[in-house]
Amino acid sequence: MYIDFHKYNYDLVPNELQEKFEKRDKDAYENIINEWINDNIDDMIDRKWEIEEIQYLSETSDFIKLIREAESLYELGFYTSCIALIGVSAEDFLKYLAIKLGKPEYENDTQYQRSNNLLDDGLITQDIFDSIDDIRKIRNDCLHYNDDFKVKNEAELKRDALNVLNSLKSVIRSILFANDKLTPENFVELIKNIAKPDNEDARNFNETIMKLRNVSSHLLKFPTAFSPDQDLVVKEDFYKILDLDIDFKETTIEGQVYVPGATVVVDLTDELIEYIKSTNLEENNVIYAIIVSEPNQFGMTAEWDFYQLKKINDFEKIAAAFGG
Repeated sequence: MYIDFHKYNYDLVPNELQEKFEKRDKDAYENIINEWINDNIDDMIDRKWEIEEIQYLSETSDFIKLIREAESLYELGFYTSCIALIGVSAEDFLKYLAIKLGKPEYENDTQYQRSNNLLDDGLITQDIFDSIDDIRKIRNDCLHYNDDFKVKNEAELKRDALNVLNSLKSVIRSILFANDKLTPENFVELIKNIAKPDNEDARNFNETIMKLRNVSSHLLKFPTAFSPDQDLVVKEDFYKILDLDIDFKETTIEGQVYVPGATVVVDLTDELIEYIKSTNLEENNVIYAIIVSEPNQFGMTAEWDFYQLKKINDFEKIAAAFGG
């Protein structure tokens, strides 16, 4: 049975009230969706962590758009749709690859012929051929809705969906990511692309922050997250004041001794602003300070506050003592 009554019979409603009825029902449906997401959110997140990563590709085509959608479908638990879309993505990727490898004449072949020709030409390995062909077979079973596909239970569909999704991403990574050597130039370009407002690989600002954190941890092998057990980060140094904005209640300071050149923006309380005014503290002055920050949900420092601040009038002598 298929029950498809998601809208009220608005023909029973006076015209002048129909908009209000629809608004009420849409609000109710929003609550239904939110409840469904809340009930399934743990499973969605677990499924996200089952998906392998390509990390980044400097050059892509439409097959990546399809992979993005397939990943979302897998996260939501829509396994049949995920399998179908990965099959289409795999075919588009192989067409892209044939052209990229100088074999545009293979573009109009069937998927099996195309992959077999590329294998015969020595342009792909046997492992890549096998992975692509396994995806083709599972996709065909799905799209043709063969009898053996119809009887699969949810666990089997989940296994197939994850298999084709990760297999295709592994194939793409092995072929295209290998050519993307990390340089300062393309690292900067990668960061700029992640930070773009219209970045298709981030749903919102928070995911952008999370991906910026992850990029450095993978590509630079640089730890960008504190331990979940660490509740407070404390830094102590002599700092030069680079910028002092009383109106916005913040200052930008630069480490001078322990971590020279490290800059951080620190919030100012009303009490500190009074101290700044009373001591005539201004830009390019040096202070001794202890600053603290509570790591946010990503394990990163976000807002910094002064725990202690003191104006230093004879920093040259102090710097000399440190060998500066």
